[in-house]
Amino acid sequence: MAKIEIIRGDAFELIREVKDSSIDLVFTDPPYRRAAQVKLESLTGEQMRTMSKEFARVLKRTGNLALFCGMYDKWMWYNYLTEAGLKYVMELLWVYRNPSTIRFQKRKFVPAHDTILWFSKSEDYYFDTDFPLELSWFEHNAFVGKLRGQEHVPSEKLNTTPKPLKIALTIVKRLCPPDGIVLDPFAGLGTFGIACKLLGRNYLGFEINEKYYRIALERLRKYSMRNDWFE
Repeated sequence: MAKIEIIRGDAFELIREVKDSSIDLVFTDPPYRRAAQVKLESLTGEQMRTMSKEFARVLKRTGNLALFCGMYDKWMWYNYLTEAGLKYVMELLWVYRNPSTIRFQKRKFVPAHDTILWFSKSEDYYFDTDFPLELSWFEHNAFVGKLRGQEHVPSEKLNTTPKPLKIALTIVKRLCPPDGIVLDPFAGLGTFGIACKLLGRNYLGFEINEKYYRIALERLRKYSMRNDWFE
């Protein structure tokens, strides 16, 4: 059985305790500037640089990195990850099925996607090709308005942006080998940990916010090794 663990604490301190070349997939959603009503303080450039170096240190030679980074911070992340020696593979997109629900801007186009950067430690990265390949973009609703409350996410409005479990399942299946280890330094509400639990991958997450940490633990408790992620 896979080991699933979330530790409450500062990602920048906890990641230093992770062994070199021990992680198969870094899959995480750090705070970043969003064209949304959620107000999150983005990481500073120096924090991105520090974390990029740590990602490169902990990944195995065949390891991958999948990073939600939005449409604004992706350029900085790209530069720092490349500087740290990681290899850019491609950009993945989460395309919102419901962009009209976040129509709040007056002098810009309506945001309709989120960005996931895929990097690897080397050209010999792991990728599961045993089943039909998906496109490089995923369609799914954004969890806003009446859609809050799905996937065991609390219906109350939180200052966070949960990612769809269906997307997380695809990324974990493709980029982490069976029995591999996924590291998530910014665990939030625990969605990536749930994906690992359902797929039998090991998961280590860090979350500094006590409320989000407790929600993540409760969500993990509600999911089991069944096809129940579409409840």
